[in-house]
Amino acid sequence: MDNTRELNSSGTRRSTPSGSAELSTHHLGPHPLIQHFIQRMNLEAILRESLGGARDSVLDHAQTLCALIHNILVSPGPLYRIAIWAEPVEPHVLGLTSVQKAALNDDRVARALDALVSESARGVWFRLALRVIKQFKINTQQAHCDTTTVTFCGKYEASVSEPRITFGHNKDHRPDLKQLLFGLTVSRDGAVPIHHFVHNGNTSDNVVHQENLEDLRRILGRDDFTYVADSKLCTVENLRHLTGFGGNFVTVMPRTWKEDKQFREILRDGKVRWKRILQIPNHRRESEEPDSFSSCDGLDKTDSGYRLVWIRSSQKQKDDRLFREAQLRRADLELAELDLKLNRRQLRTEGSIRAAANGILKRLKVENLLQVTLKQRTQLIPHHLKPGRPAADSTLQMEKQKSWSLHVRRNLAEITRQKRTDGVFPLITNLERLPKKEILLMYKYQPHIEKRFASLKTDLEIAPVYLKKPGRVAGLIHAYFLALTVGSLMERELRNAMVTEKVAALALLPENRYTKTPTCPTIMDAFSRVTWQEFNRGAERIVFPVELSSLQKKLLSMFKAPLEIYR
Repeated sequence: MDNTRELNSSGTRRSTPSGSAELSTHHLGPHPLIQHFIQRMNLEAILRESLGGARDSVLDHAQTLCALIHNILVSPGPLYRIAIWAEPVEPHVLGLTSVQKAALNDDRVARALDALVSESARGVWFRLALRVIKQFKINTQQAHCDTTTVTFCGKYEASVSEPRITFGHNKDHRPDLKQLLFGLTVSRDGAVPIHHFVHNGNTSDNVVHQENLEDLRRILGRDDFTYVADSKLCTVENLRHLTGFGGNFVTVMPRTWKEDKQFREILRDGKVRWKRILQIPNHRRESEEPDSFSSCDGLDKTDSGYRLVWIRSSQKQKDDRLFREAQLRRADLELAELDLKLNRRQLRTEGSIRAAANGILKRLKVENLLQVTLKQRTQLIPHHLKPGRPAADSTLQMEKQKSWSLHVRRNLAEITRQKRTDGVFPLITNLERLPKKEILLMYKYQPHIEKRFASLKTDLEIAPVYLKKPGRVAGLIHAYFLALTVGSLMERELRNAMVTEKVAALALLPENRYTKTPTCPTIMDAFSRVTWQEFNRGAERIVFPVELSSLQKKLLSMFKAPLEIYR
C-alpha cells in the first residue's frame, strides 16, 4: 500500500520495508548567483550601516531587503506570499540562517520598507552608486535620464506627504488611475542604473533635471559628464544650469521652439540637401531595410548659441508618412459621417456646419492637407395650399428648399511640402567639436533606458502594488530599483564576457535556442531548476549533490563566479 504523504513543498515521506524514509529536495535556483552579485555590490553592509538593525527580531532590515531582492528577481508577487515563496529555498543561498528565514514574512518586509524611506536611508544611494561604479568599473562619462509612471489602483487618500500618489500625466495611458513619477539615470556602459528618484505623481518632467544633475555631480565626482535626456530637458533654465557648472548635454529640441518652425519651413521649400551619416541594421526584422540616418547643413545655431544637429531617419520618415495617411483617412471618414448629418438639428446653417468640419480637421491636425468646400443646393418642393386629402384639381405651390453638402479634396501640393519634413528631428547640444555621427549615437542609446522601464513593469512586475500605507509604496519602488540594478549588472557582465571570449550567442532561450543579447530573465531561467536531494532512512543518509550542466558552468565562468557557490 502506497501511503505517501506530502511533508512540505520540498520533501516527501514514504513507508518502505526497512522503515520510514524521507526524500528531501533542496532548491537553490539562481539564488547563489544573485547572492554573488549582492556581495560584490556590498549591498547588505551598506544597508545595515545606514538603516541599522531591527528591534526584537533575528532578521534585520538589510537581510530582509536582500531577501526581497531575491524574490523580485525570481518570482515577484504580493508581499503576503513571501514566506510561502521562501519556504522551499535553502536559507544560506538567501544569506540567511534557518531561524532568520523562518522570521521572513510580510510584516518584517513592511518594516524594512519603512526604514528604506526614512531619513537614515538617504546615504544608501550615494554609497551604493560609488560601490557599483568602482567594483564593476562603470564608465560614467555619459549618463542617460528618463522618467516613467508607476500606476496604482485605489484612492490612496492618506497619501499627503511627498512623494504623493496622485493623478498626473500617465505614461501607461491610464488617466483614470493615480501614480508616482519614477526617474532613472543609467550609464552608457551597459545601461546600469546609477541613480533614481521618486516624485509626486503630478510632477512635470521638466522640473526634475536640475536636482538630478546635482545628485549626479556628487555621485560621479565630476562636472564634465554628458547628460542625455528627452525634450523635457530642453528648457532655458535647465540648459543654463547644466552649462553653468561645465556639463555637456544632448537632447531633442521641442517642436515649440521657433528654430524648429523656421527650419521646417525651409525644408518644405525643398532647399536642403541631406547626406547619410549612419546606417543601423534592423535587428528585429532582418528582411527589412536598415534605418538610415542623414544630416544636413542649415540652421546650425539657436538664439542662445547652442549647436543644432538636424537628423532625418528613414524609419521615422516611413512612420510619419503612415501616420499622416492614417489621419487623412480618418478625417475622410469623419467628414463623410458629418455630411450625412447635415440639414438637421444644429447642422442647418453654414456657420454651424463649417465649425463642425473645422473641428474635425483641427483635432486630427490636417487643416492644411484637406480642402473642405461647402456647397448649397436648391430644390423645388410641391406644397398643397388646402388641407386634407389632395384632389385632382388641387392647387399646388412650388417652394424652394435649400440644403448643404460637403465636398472634400486633398491638397496634394501641401501634402508634398509636408513630406519633405518627414522623419526629421533636431538634436541640440553644447558639444561643438564632436562629429554629427557621434552626437547621434549618443542620443540613439536613449532607448536602452526604455528597456529598463519595460523590464521593471513586465519582468519584475512593479505594478500593481499590494500595500496600504503610501510611504511603503515608495519604499517598495526603492527596492525594485535595487533589484533592477542587480539584474542590469548581470546582463552587462555576461555581455561583456561574450565580447571578451568571442562568444556570438548562448542557448538561453526555450528549446535551447540561441540569443545574442541575454537578459536577466533568461539568466534566471538557466538556473531555475538547480537543486540537490537528500535521502534519509533512520541512520542512513545519502546526499545527491548539485549537478550543473555545461551551460551553467560556462555561465558561472563568464560571471567569474566560483563553482563553490553551488556547493
